[in-house]
Order: sequence, then structure tokens, then C-alpha cells
Amino acid sequence: MALTLTIDMGTTNLKVGLVDEEGKIRSLHVAAIATVSREAGTAEHDPAALRKLVMSLCKKVLKENNREEVTCLVASTYQFGLMLLDEQRKPLTGMTLLSDIRSQHRFSDFVDFYRDVDIYHRTGCPLISQYVLPRLYYFLREYPALLKKAKFFTDGKSFLFEWLTGEWATDISTAVATQFYNIQEFRWDQELLSRLHLSPEQFPAPENGTKFMAPLKREIARELGLNKDVQVVLGVYDGAALGVGLSGLEPHVGIVNLGTTAMLRVPGAVAVWDKNENKRIQAYALHENFFLNGGALNNAALPLNWMKDRLYDFDLQDPGLLQITHEPPLICLPYLTGERDSLTGPFASGVFFGVRRHHGRIDFARSVLEGVAFSMRYLYEALAENNLPVKEIRMGGGGVNIEAWPQIFADVLGVPVTLSSGKEMALVGNAMLGFVAGGKYKSLDEAARYMLKDTRRVEPVAESVKIRDQQYRFFKKLRENLAPLYEEHSGLGS
Repeated sequence: MALTLTIDMGTTNLKVGLVDEEGKIRSLHVAAIATVSREAGTAEHDPAALRKLVMSLCKKVLKENNREEVTCLVASTYQFGLMLLDEQRKPLTGMTLLSDIRSQHRFSDFVDFYRDVDIYHRTGCPLISQYVLPRLYYFLREYPALLKKAKFFTDGKSFLFEWLTGEWATDISTAVATQFYNIQEFRWDQELLSRLHLSPEQFPAPENGTKFMAPLKREIARELGLNKDVQVVLGVYDGAALGVGLSGLEPHVGIVNLGTTAMLRVPGAVAVWDKNENKRIQAYALHENFFLNGGALNNAALPLNWMKDRLYDFDLQDPGLLQITHEPPLICLPYLTGERDSLTGPFASGVFFGVRRHHGRIDFARSVLEGVAFSMRYLYEALAENNLPVKEIRMGGGGVNIEAWPQIFADVLGVPVTLSSGKEMALVGNAMLGFVAGGKYKSLDEAARYMLKDTRRVEPVAESVKIRDQQYRFFKKLRENLAPLYEEHSGLGS
């Protein structure tokens, strides 16, 4: 039976698995990826450490299985990665992560710099500081000598693909999160880059990640003990891979990835832009004829991990996380690294509102779970307002392992949430892309029929829906009223 070696490189963890043509994960190994913080606000991955970790996990997975059955390799990676390279394409910096917030310090200047350009309708990306374009602007203003020395720029996908195959390419679903990929013309935007004295030739060629492939380098195949004719499929970004693994990208199905960050996206044939001035929707292209419209959150499990690491430990399976009372609730705006809408997002930070003497550890943890779900409803409403019908929600990611969280989402959104019975569905999604690109299956629909298994449905509880709705309306008012104060606060002490 054919096997796909599949890699999912997230901001927190690296996952490597072997997936067969029936969707079964034959072997799986997971390891944390160290975050390098050289200065305040910095969050990067070390490229040499990434290569070493990928090889280590691949060897562990392959050691437990028949290597002769591996026909292809597919990797999904995080968006927003940026690494500066010299003229030999050797690293000058680490690979930035979503949690790298240095560009916030220059964001007001960035907005003024591009004030006469409609970036949103050219790229599908609202004006927020986490995209790659504001980060390049930050380097231009803060480290001009370093930016001038850089001759090329890469992201997580192009970094891995070039190392594995020698081909310097990125996939379109990763390119669109740079904020300088033009989704009207499907190319790097010359005007946006030229203002920073950069050109499209300094960036990897964007390709259709569902089809583009190249042979695995002989020396890497030899070290892993693989056949010399193994193909590497370019693949898509991690959220899109999960979407494939949850639904096969079925139209009108809302895909939720609940991990360190979170997303809500709806597959469709056309790009959709938010009619609201807040620009809550990003129109991410998977390829030229297919889009994942929707929104995303910078902060999902991230603030939970922060609480456990910096404040106190607590049991994520505590049944008290589902408790609802009729007392005024403790409300959390869990925005430790800003958010992705144009008004609140660029300067947002974390807030606990309504703290009382009786609140304890579980109350604070619950408020984070609820705050993430309320933030997702903010996006869910944006879809409805922009004529993006969602017939059901399918949810995956590490956050679904917190028993209370899918129920909270169902109650907050007021719709059923479907969970896959399988684990690590991004790996399965990668394998589906590999088997389709390699000709095993004719389409993702056919692959889904053979590879996607039973699901579990979480129903909203009517009484909880009423209470959550009232809480959400206050949350939304609090979030929107704080928007101007966030920006004012960000300037204090400067």
C-alpha cells in the first residue's frame, strides 16, 4: 500500500507522520520547536535547528515502517514566516513567527507610508502588523543596512522545499499572507515592493501547491533510506492542509483550526472582501480558481500556554471549565499578540474585565476559552454579513482535545460543531494532496471518500446559547470601545 511521508511545521510543534491511502496514520512523531527571542518582541525559528529536527523525526517515523512504500513527501507550514538571505541564499536572520511583534512599533508609520494604496483589495489582507510587508518596512526603518545586505527573502514553505528539492518556490496559499501577493493578478505586487526598494525576483516563485512537485534530493533520499524517485509535493499552508483533512474543501463548510492560533474559513470559487470598514475577512487564495475566505485569530491556545507558563498551572480537562452562572461574567480579550482586523487588531493586547474576589484559576482559564470563542463569533458574523453561507462547522487542531472547548464554541456560535474521530488531520490532508498530485486519486472528493473517517457531532445547548449570546454582545461592545484606547496605550512610555 502506498504511503505519504507528511510534515506539518507549526509555530509551536513539528509533526511528522506516515499516512496510507486509506487515511490511516501508520506512525507519528511530534516535537516542540524552540522559539528564539534575541530581543524584546522577537520570535523566530532557527533554520539549522529546523532542518535537524525534520530529519530526526523523519528517520524515527521511517524506522518503524516499510520505506519502500513511500511514494511522495508533502509538507504544510505556517504563514507569516520571513527570513532574510544573502546573495548565496544563506540566512542572515532566523525565520519570524506570527508572535514576532516588532513591526507593531512602526505600524502607524507603515499605514502612512502606504496610505494612497488600497492594499486590502489588491492582496485580500487587511492592515495589520503581523503580515510580512509591515515586517519588511520595520527592517527598512530600524535595520536599513541589514535589509540592504539581504538579496533574497524566504518563508517557511520555500525554505523547506528548497532544502528538500533544490527548487526555490512557495505555494500561493503561503504567498497570500505576505500582504504583497496580488490576488487580482496572481503575482507578487511590483508597486508594493518597489516602495521598499525590493523586487519580485528577490522572492520565491509562487506555484499551485496542490500540483507543483519536484524530486527529493538524492542525498536526502539516501540519508532517509527512500527510493530515488520519491516526489516532493509543494503543498499548502497548515490551516489549508487541515481544511483538506477535515472536509476535502467541501463548499459552504466552515473550517475551524483550533491551535496556537485559530481560523474560520469557507472554501469557494471567488474571493470575498469585507464590506465593513473593519476588514475582518481575508481572501486567501489556494490557487487561481479557489479561495479560503474567512478570518483568523492570532491568539487561541497561545494565551492558555502563556497562563500555564508564566502564571500558574491548571487542569485543561477540569469540568468546571464548562460552568455557566447567572452572575456577571469574567470577560477576557485574549489578544497577547494583537489581532487581525483593521480597527482593533494592530494594537490590541490582553484584558481581563470584571475581576472579583471570588474568581479563581479555573475562572480565568474559562474566560480565555470563552474569549477565543467570542472572537471566533466575531468572524462568523462577518461571513454572514458578506453572503458567505456556512451550513456546518468542522473543527480540528490541538484545541479540540480540551473537552470543554468544542462545546463552548457550539454554544457561542449556536450551531453544531463536527469533530473528526481521527487525530492530526493536517497530516491526513497533506497525504490527500500527495495522493491526488501523484495520481492515486483523481480528485480531493475521491480522496475524501476513501481517506476521511467517522466524525463526532457536538450540539449547542439551548439554555447555554441564550446566556452565551448575552455575554457575547457585551464582549463585542467592550472590544470595539477599547479599540481607540489600545492605540493610545501602545504609545505610552515611548
